[in-house]
Amino acid sequence: MAAPIIRSSTDIRRDYNGIEALAKETGQPIYLTKNGRASLVVIDAATFDYDQYVGLMIDEAIEHNKRHPRTYTPEEAKTEIRKRVAEKVADHDL
Repeated sequence: MAAPIIRSSTDIRRDYNGIEALAKETGQPIYLTKNGRASLVVIDAATFDYDQYVGLMIDEAIEHNKRHPRTYTPEEAKTEIRKRVAEKVADHDL
């Protein structure tokens, strides 16, 4: 796992475009600090939307499994989740 990206709140005031570019390039959240303490988290909108879809897909999978219990191997589960996320993402412009 990559180290978290941490910047001061001053950085976003001085270089909004740089912070925006960093968020888009990395797809990772950027933690902003104020007086040395975590204050805000900034994330690229497309990444945020993608994460929301993944969360929705997990919720749907849980509900589906309640109605249709089946045991998946870890590889089957990964394949099915990737397939479903790809279908949802393809339906939206991110």
